[in-house]
Amino acid sequence: MKIAILGYAGSGKSYLSDYISEKKNIPVLHLDSVKWDKEWKAVDDALVLPQVSEFMKKEEWIIDGYYDYLFFEERLEQADEIIILLLPRRNCFFQALKRTKSRKKEGYKNDFNLWFIKFILFECRSKERQRVYAGISKKYPEKTCIITSKSQLNKKFLKDAENG
Repeated sequence: MKIAILGYAGSGKSYLSDYISEKKNIPVLHLDSVKWDKEWKAVDDALVLPQVSEFMKKEEWIIDGYYDYLFFEERLEQADEIIILLLPRRNCFFQALKRTKSRKKEGYKNDFNLWFIKFILFECRSKERQRVYAGISKKYPEKTCIITSKSQLNKKFLKDAENG
């Protein structure tokens, strides 16, 4: 099983990835964790690209994150399931705030700043990004699931992961 998880910043992509990974014993790659160091400085793409490419050679994987230059089309093509999390701004804002607190315990620098707040609330929800998500749904309708609420996420995936 190969699963690509996309969606708005703060929508719970990493949480869902980790949850499914644990329940189904599928390796997971969080693109944020290979692209950014703990100081939130970008890691050179010469190091990132081979790491993502190598991970995608696995028989099973879960990859979360957008990053259109990190084998985006290949990820979608190879994925057996594409999950797109389009939760409301309010949910994403508070989940990102909660995540920042937990990341601090892991040694990450605080990333909850004005730039990131604007990104969560507006920039990652651009018309262009919405067109991309709609295009994915149209191109891969049989394997794409769009989630627009926490209750829908819990009912569809977290419950399924427990039973699956």
